Amino acid sequence: MQFDADVVVAGAGPVGTCLAIDAAMRGLQVIVVEPRGADDPPDAKCNTIAARTMETFRRFGVADAVRAAGLPDDYPTDTLYAATLAGPEYTRIRMPSRAERTQRGFADDDWLTPEFMVRESQLYLEPILRKRMLAEPRIRFMTRAEVIGFEQDADGVDVRIRIVGGGAESSVRARYLAGCDGGASPTRKAMGAKLGGDAVLGKMRSTLIRSRAVRDLFGNRRPAWMTWVANSRIMGNVVAIDGEELWLVHRALRSVDDEFDSLDPDSSLREVLGVDHTFEYEVVSHQDWIGRRLVADRLRNGRVFLAGDAAHLWVPMAGYGMNAGIADGVSLSWLLSSVVNGWADPAILDAYEAERHPITDQVSRFAMESAVRNTAAMTGRAIPAALSWRGPVGALLRRKVGRRLHALNVPQMSPEGLNYGYYYDGSPIIAYDGEAAPTYDMGSLTPSTVPGCRLPHFRVDGTSILDRLGPDYTLLRFDPSVDVEPLLAAARGAGLPLELVDAERPVIGAAFRHQLLIVRVDQTVVWRDDRLPANVDALVAKLTGRTGTPPQRQAA
Repeated sequence: MQFDADVVVAGAGPVGTCLAIDAAMRGLQVIVVEPRGADDPPDAKCNTIAARTMETFRRFGVADAVRAAGLPDDYPTDTLYAATLAGPEYTRIRMPSRAERTQRGFADDDWLTPEFMVRESQLYLEPILRKRMLAEPRIRFMTRAEVIGFEQDADGVDVRIRIVGGGAESSVRARYLAGCDGGASPTRKAMGAKLGGDAVLGKMRSTLIRSRAVRDLFGNRRPAWMTWVANSRIMGNVVAIDGEELWLVHRALRSVDDEFDSLDPDSSLREVLGVDHTFEYEVVSHQDWIGRRLVADRLRNGRVFLAGDAAHLWVPMAGYGMNAGIADGVSLSWLLSSVVNGWADPAILDAYEAERHPITDQVSRFAMESAVRNTAAMTGRAIPAALSWRGPVGALLRRKVGRRLHALNVPQMSPEGLNYGYYYDGSPIIAYDGEAAPTYDMGSLTPSTVPGCRLPHFRVDGTSILDRLGPDYTLLRFDPSVDVEPLLAAARGAGLPLELVDAERPVIGAAFRHQLLIVRVDQTVVWRDDRLPANVDALVAKLTGRTGTPPQRQAA
């Protein structure tokens, strides 16, 4: 049967682009359909690239380029809480500039990763990803075009595409369709999936402005990447986009029942900055938006899948939505490629919804709860004007509020648990051993090799384990005397890509207690033991999606 592509990707935001890059790297033919023009600027709303996402970019070969873009080398990534951008301050969470990354004393110093999170606007990220995508000869990129529907059968999907603005329609045939087409996703609507959750958590007016004078408002203080503002008149925040002249200014409506027009776009912006009518700035773009926590009731319909905002809409705090969406995309790409490349049964695709849907719901609740707690801490019933006073009364109130804000927001601004603590429970392609995964919260976790957990990072002969993992599965052996050839032979016989890496067993708490681990390319531990199972074929079948039967441990 002839196919125009192995997968059609609807949407070329960060999620769709990453899915396409990953799929092409795995040998798939990809068509990416994007309504925007090739030179249309991206949204500036997301400004955080999570550490786990940076690990994906490391595999794509663009981590250095991403890290070097955006803010200047010496610009701190602090989060500041203040009465206005101009001050006075309530508290500050210190985080490093690019030049300070090698120094100690920051909240994420001890994260187990070679790639730390990057505070960078989507304005700079998307062009880097776009360039990487266009370097893949297996990707066909269609701009000013949109997916408007599909019909599927047992063998493939006929995807209907229309030129934006009422232009010509066409159809392409693919094995699969991935809807990465945003919160209004036509793909989600066409497959009949419904969003559920919290429809309105807050309303925000956001304006991207150009003004070199904003940087001067910090005065002699250390500047901040993000400044949260709360005073008796306004709540909002200011994000440094380039650290020089571009700034994103958010202003929150006091009540979800208020209309957007109740907040004057100019005076509210000045109140956040703490400037009068003589302060000059240029509006680059403006957007009114609603904070939500909505999750699709399903992520799949046959050969059609959802990822990113098409699958979940969250309060956009700390970029959780984009980063979770990228994790969706590369997870889906790996599963699709395993089937297209012939080493997995189509049943392996059941793992996508089984793994990502619970995590989507779980992590979105973390983001929502953080937003609610932060808002309550900054407002209470009303914000007294005395918080802005320069005298001892104002200072006392700011210290009190500041202590609470600092304790609440360090986990959000240094979310190690959100990056590395979540685990897949109930996946059909993970061989669980009965030990429960450790609990985690937004800011902390217990490193673990329980199947379903993320492999704690370590180094092998000075090299990051990330750079030693194979493209699909890797068998880590911490005792070279353990004979693993029966498993390697079974994998070869079944066509399962399984690479062997020998290493000294890491000492990271009590995480590494077993001599053998099998890890996926996304660093998920899928099996562990001190010796091979009695039936290695059953384990191989489990990992290829050919059976749900757990392997039996070999008798001693």
